[in-house]
Amino acid sequence: MDNVFLFRDQLIEEYSSFSRSFVRIQAKDIRDEIADQYEAGRYWPEPLIQINPNYQRKGTVQSLVQEGVLHPACAEIFQVGKTEGAPQPLHLYTHQLQALAKGQDQKSFVVTTGTGSGKSLSFFIPIIDRILKNKTTDTSPRTRAIIIYPMNALANSQLEELDKFLHGYAPGQQPFTVKRYTGQENRSERQAIADNPPDILLTNFMMLELILTRFDEDDRRVVEHCHGLEFLVLDELHTYRGRQGADVALLVRRLRERLAATQLICIGTSATMSSTGTQVDRNRTVAEVASKLFGTSITELDVIGETLDRVTDRLQDINAVRTQLPAAIACKEFSWPDFAAFQRDPLAIWVELKLGIELPENEAPRRAQPKTMADASAQLAHDAGSSLEQARAALQSFLLAAHDVKTPQGRPPFAFKLHQFISGPGKVFSTLEAPQKRHITLDAQRFAPGRQAEAVQLYPVHFCRDCGQEYHPVWHSKNEPTNYQPREIDDITADEGEDASYGFLCPIQPEQQYHGQPEDLPEIWLDLTKDDVKIKANYRKAVPYRVLADAQGQDGRGEHYWYIPGKFRFCVNCGQVHEAHGKDMNRLASLSGEGRSSATTMLTLSALRQLFSQSELPPGLPDPRKLLGFTDNRQDAALQAGHFNDFVFLLTLRAGLMGALQNHEGLLTEEQLADAVFKALGFDRTDESTLVEYLRTPKLMGLARQEAQRTLRFIIGYRLLRDLRRGWRFNNPNLDQLNLLEIRYRSLDDFCADDSAFTKHSTLQKLSTFNRIILCQLIFDGMRRGLCLESRYLDAIEQDKAKNNAFTYLNERWAFATDEQLETAKYLILGKRPEYKGKPRSDLVTGGPRSRLLRQIKTAPFWKNTPFATLATTWKDAEWTELVEALLNAAGLYGYVQKHPIDQHTVGWRLNASALDWTLLPNEAANEDNKANTFFRQLYLNIAELLRLPGHPLFSFEAHEHTAQVDAARRQLLEQRFRYTEKDRQDWAANPAHEAPLERLPIMFCSPTMELGVDISALNTVYLRNVPPTPANYAQRSGRAGRSGQQALVITYCAAQSPHDQWFFHNAEAMVHGIVRPPTLDLANRDLVESHLHAVWLAAAQIELDSSIAPMLDLDLPEKPLTKPYQDKLNDPSVQARAQQSAAGVVAQLSNELSESTWFSPDYVRQVIEQSASEFSNALERWRVLFDATRTQMNMADQIVKSHTASNSERQNAQRRYGDAARQYAVLLKNGNGQNSDFYTYRYLASQGFLPGYNFPRLPLMAWIPARGSNNGKDDEGSMVSRPRFLALSEFGPRSLIYHQGRMYRVVRAKLNVGSADHISSNSQLATIASRICSQCGYGHLGDPGGNEPLVNRCENCDALLSEDDWVRELYRIETVETVAVERISINDEDRQRQGYELQTTYRFLPGPDGLIQKKKATVHIGEEALAELTYAPAARLWRINRGWRRRKNKNQLGFYINPITGTWSKQDDPSVGETTEAEEALLDKIPNQRIVPFVEDHRNLLILAPVKQLSVEAMATLQAALKRGIEMSFQIEESELVAEPLPKGDERQALMFYEAAEGGAGVLTRLASEPQSLAQVAGAALRLLHHKLPASGIWSLDELNALEETDDLGNHICEAGCYQCLLSYFNQPDHEHINRRNTDALKLLVALANAQVETLATANATQTIETEPISDLTEHWLATISAAGLRLPDASRVSINQGEAIAAGQYKDTRTLVFLEPVTTTLRAQLNDKAWQVLDFSDQNQWPTSFVAHADIFGTPEITE
Repeated sequence: MDNVFLFRDQLIEEYSSFSRSFVRIQAKDIRDEIADQYEAGRYWPEPLIQINPNYQRKGTVQSLVQEGVLHPACAEIFQVGKTEGAPQPLHLYTHQLQALAKGQDQKSFVVTTGTGSGKSLSFFIPIIDRILKNKTTDTSPRTRAIIIYPMNALANSQLEELDKFLHGYAPGQQPFTVKRYTGQENRSERQAIADNPPDILLTNFMMLELILTRFDEDDRRVVEHCHGLEFLVLDELHTYRGRQGADVALLVRRLRERLAATQLICIGTSATMSSTGTQVDRNRTVAEVASKLFGTSITELDVIGETLDRVTDRLQDINAVRTQLPAAIACKEFSWPDFAAFQRDPLAIWVELKLGIELPENEAPRRAQPKTMADASAQLAHDAGSSLEQARAALQSFLLAAHDVKTPQGRPPFAFKLHQFISGPGKVFSTLEAPQKRHITLDAQRFAPGRQAEAVQLYPVHFCRDCGQEYHPVWHSKNEPTNYQPREIDDITADEGEDASYGFLCPIQPEQQYHGQPEDLPEIWLDLTKDDVKIKANYRKAVPYRVLADAQGQDGRGEHYWYIPGKFRFCVNCGQVHEAHGKDMNRLASLSGEGRSSATTMLTLSALRQLFSQSELPPGLPDPRKLLGFTDNRQDAALQAGHFNDFVFLLTLRAGLMGALQNHEGLLTEEQLADAVFKALGFDRTDESTLVEYLRTPKLMGLARQEAQRTLRFIIGYRLLRDLRRGWRFNNPNLDQLNLLEIRYRSLDDFCADDSAFTKHSTLQKLSTFNRIILCQLIFDGMRRGLCLESRYLDAIEQDKAKNNAFTYLNERWAFATDEQLETAKYLILGKRPEYKGKPRSDLVTGGPRSRLLRQIKTAPFWKNTPFATLATTWKDAEWTELVEALLNAAGLYGYVQKHPIDQHTVGWRLNASALDWTLLPNEAANEDNKANTFFRQLYLNIAELLRLPGHPLFSFEAHEHTAQVDAARRQLLEQRFRYTEKDRQDWAANPAHEAPLERLPIMFCSPTMELGVDISALNTVYLRNVPPTPANYAQRSGRAGRSGQQALVITYCAAQSPHDQWFFHNAEAMVHGIVRPPTLDLANRDLVESHLHAVWLAAAQIELDSSIAPMLDLDLPEKPLTKPYQDKLNDPSVQARAQQSAAGVVAQLSNELSESTWFSPDYVRQVIEQSASEFSNALERWRVLFDATRTQMNMADQIVKSHTASNSERQNAQRRYGDAARQYAVLLKNGNGQNSDFYTYRYLASQGFLPGYNFPRLPLMAWIPARGSNNGKDDEGSMVSRPRFLALSEFGPRSLIYHQGRMYRVVRAKLNVGSADHISSNSQLATIASRICSQCGYGHLGDPGGNEPLVNRCENCDALLSEDDWVRELYRIETVETVAVERISINDEDRQRQGYELQTTYRFLPGPDGLIQKKKATVHIGEEALAELTYAPAARLWRINRGWRRRKNKNQLGFYINPITGTWSKQDDPSVGETTEAEEALLDKIPNQRIVPFVEDHRNLLILAPVKQLSVEAMATLQAALKRGIEMSFQIEESELVAEPLPKGDERQALMFYEAAEGGAGVLTRLASEPQSLAQVAGAALRLLHHKLPASGIWSLDELNALEETDDLGNHICEAGCYQCLLSYFNQPDHEHINRRNTDALKLLVALANAQVETLATANATQTIETEPISDLTEHWLATISAAGLRLPDASRVSINQGEAIAAGQYKDTRTLVFLEPVTTTLRAQLNDKAWQVLDFSDQNQWPTSFVAHADIFGTPEITE
């Protein structure tokens, strides 16, 4: 990249042109306002410029050797330039010297310096020095240092850097050895490391976990060689957060115990983690995090920061050079004879001191804040006394010239990046007032500025894509007084029985086509069979009618509007008609026609085109022509890659057509078309690079290649013909719409001049030749755009043949997909469409009386110039139809059309495609009315020119997703293609299995959690599809660009409807140079500790588990137990003894953290180790269930296939189900799973929570993705993708879409747990669970599988009486789902389609080890007034319930219909079912569908905020949004990591519940519960988000909030009730009408919290009880006795029976047992026995020991004490 400023400007110019090209706006006031905003650069402000400062240097390694500080060999090792043959001394920075001193003092330390500061050498020099010195006395081969990297990419690049220092040493003569052990190595490489232990081992935490746990022979020896480890390094400490960070902290403690590393020196590298206060305070924060991670004491004195130094003349400051600046910026060109001259340059001094480094008084130098180019230029203009333009030009020229200067160390003095933030345009909003009077704004909020008191709301504005008429989506209330409320365009609901219906308001204008008469409606709406035109019954409710509406939305007064009920069916202005199904957002444009996907595609494509237009670098240098994209959701990565590829494919195809036309003098016939485009694309060439583009096997020869090329020509012909449909891709208009292509009809002049052809119709006979031509063109164009064409490309038989051949011969990009729905030819009819099976036939296009075609003919301007100018207005519909039919009959005689009988009453017509002349229009022939999209016109012309260039890069433009969803082998291939170095190409070519050369991959879209094994030193462009969650994330991602000091550009796209994105769009510097919060680590999490103790036990077992689960189980027995060798080994007493000893050593290192936990007891470790063998077997249960369910599915499908009574379609569907199940069966049984397989034993055990999980979700929901039907290896097996349960309940919900590797898959079936007999009852019904959810507090009371209902009538939490309305029945746990492929991801897919589900969470508090419920309570007050109560539970069980479609008609009917045998979700009740294309499965008619309510469960910590007095819905919704955003901002967590929900549900908000959705949590709620200042920090952040400035005193006051409110330049409020910078979000749209940031009750609570007016109450250790008195001493004594004896505690204690008739001391659900401490009446005992409950009488305390022994099946075996 030669000029990053020019690169950025061209990118913005092209994107601006693209973004503004979609929307046509008719209203002048709206059009002018938008034009002004665009011109001001509202959506692409000035980029921030950031210059990397220079670090202070202090001596060289060689001088330290001379002083005796370092081992003599270091002088030879640590030199730069060795590989180039010009070794130079290695200069050291101050911080590297400080680190060396710490290391030599054998102290642990942390280095917190910036990018390019040599952090790695800070630990490698002391480590290597120590290794060399120790080897003089201890030569035993062993590993002395382990370096842990968060990503393989860092380990790979580090290994390359260390290899450079070892350059020149003969093999076996290196002074030290270093090896990588990250899972990328093959078996021989691993064996070599085990045989010859390296001094330094580079690894990642997942691999370290594996080698400590599995007893693989190589791993065992590698661990043995690390005994007595001396150094442990953790790179990027600040990235270890939440569950992953806590797992790593425990891994370090296990490592220390296992390796007996008593003298371990721990070293960390980290970003500076800012807190308030001085540098010492900030260092203390880093030290606390490091101490917690390493389990060793690190103080603030052990934290080494960066020491910055100037690169320019230290004696000069800005004042000293100010007078020289005018002459400096007047330079035309910047150049310097030597580096010393550069250092003295006044502009160099100014740039360094303003943009690179700050020199505060009495403090060390620090990095300068990034500035926008505009601000920097303004400051320079001020200091130099020049114009702004001159200063800007000089600054840019200087920076570019300075970039070519090199310091004595060979780096640019001012390495810099541009950070460009771009916002999605979103929507226009206006008030319901007259044009020119209405308020128009682009800021999304509820009320017009300053008019909230008048209740003047803002309404979103959308525009007809054809004419630009504006429309307002609204809710129309049916209650008196009726009114119109704003609505999101895609937010619709069934309107039967609802209080509001949805529709649109459109201002009435005199020139509109629709005037309220039936004749103005679309023809299909009208019944024309009778004399009087009548509206068909099913359209009557959709007819637009006149209304009055005022600025408040009140009906009956104000301005005149058309009200359009329901969906948008036709435009009242231009008459454009739309089908009933489909989304309104596709019919009406908002401000910009593009969404996030189109914006990303266009920006990345524009960047690539610029990168590839630059000259190639000399061989051997890394290629920078690539772009790395990041997104925070892996499905978004798949969606974006598919979108980009579809866009490029269409671009290539259409540009190919343009080129073909240019090659054929602007004219092609259908016969020539496909071959001409084939050649224009260069496919007639036989060089390898061309054949690779379209052939699956490039070495295909002879007849096979000819057949492949014939097939490709057919596909090209079909795609081009189908591309003639108007508007089928609204965000990418075709060549016809762009007036680049015109379809003409051959010899039409001759036909129309032949008067004899029209003698049968007097009107046609009297028309002139010119007018006949116009009429023919109108009719033929209508037929062509409706695909009423006679063409082999639209013939179903020909299409099937091409589809089969394509599958055999062609690459996926050019082939038909195996399941692609191809369009076939249609017929034009002149009457009503006949019905087929009760629906209008889809293969017929109407040209009848009210069709668009006939309307165009009637309103054609040419009639005014004919003898019929007046007469035509009086013609009836029948006469018009007769006219068209006569013309078609005449055209038939000339061969233009063909006539086909449809039925006995109807005739259909098709246009002969052979009569079409594809004609290139001159470039100047753009439409006068400017309807053609000028951006796309120019784009196609440019790409057509690009195609002509030899070696054009267009075929290389391909994107792929790189996420954890993609299997490891495919990821490695993608990485190789992305790097595309000379070595990669040579390695690829050396493999004889590779027939084609390695293909370049210039774009990858990644999710941040993946392990990115890519060397990207040459990368200079990074694209972020959303604003990252934290500045630390941003630094990591943006840091990928410009790593070698080159100019770099980082582009961040900010979604219009994300408050997080929008806040940082307006405060970009807070992301680029923001505070990195210290990660929150919860090491006292019970699940966490237990999983690591299991890992200790498994390591102590010293057994190598099979890589697959199947060989470990005896599959012939019904229970599928572990095989005997495994059982014997795992239950060996010596294993228990070893594990107990190791586990005690690990837990001892956690004594501080566990001392405050509520669940830990001295006996805990023994219990966990003793139960580990049974827990290990239990962890395999899900595999067993999956295995049984799959086998059952195969058997059931097989029975149907063989059944004589099943229909053909049933058999076909059963056959497909059998194939899918067989493939899943093969995946489950597969031997030799790799580490990245979901069923690799150790990874599977982690997913089940038995072993540590790190990034992987525990107990995830899994979705089966079927084989893609391609021959590219692993994809053919099908695969499982997994998501955390709480997310997957909606992401993998009934009939939802999953985006994966370029395709969409629909969830069609749930994998039923039919392997267990208790999951399906005798009447073929799934065994479901009933529950009651308290309507006051949301507390859950769940029954058991099989229908036994909970025995409660009062809430166990709040004592409220439970009513009939509290039942949620038919609950069914979902664990695995299956999908079918739907279609390729296309450019119509702007965002992932999400199904709208109504989700609800209920909870139960869990008891601690003593059987008592654990919860902390606190009150929030302001002065003496109590406002709210906080309840924190460290352990609670949460049930996430999917109650059904959010848009379902009957809100009281919960759940979804499912076939209880096949698990197929029914389409019944699916609101979007009309829009799906896949075929419905034929189900077993004999089995009726069953309605179930899917749910998942987990245990989490939670926080509940309950106001003392009931607050309004407005106050609760505002509080919920404000606190959630405050927590996200304060702790830098993602929006999806924290869930905030009203309790008990959305329409009854009594309290707010917060829980962490992220796996293991980020420890945020723990801090909120234990640190009042954390809660104050959150509330303060929320108040600032609500547009208030921080009070000068630091104390918030309700009375002063108005004075603290932020305003714009004119003193107006920025926001009224809520906006997308504060509380509004895409995800909380249902709450937008309730959110009001000025709500007094909400503000009062936030102020109290912000001032830390929180009083903690005594810890509430009471079990759940109905009465208000404390639990009885007897029950406490019974629970304590059980706990002391090591017996199993009850699932619930003090359970009310029969509305309080008796209280059970304990309930054991699995054995259905109730324990009573008082005698139970005979009647009650009989009632409970009838309900299958076992009653145990423990009223005699003396009999307790005997009773425990007698019922060991319930209580377990007590300890034997002497």
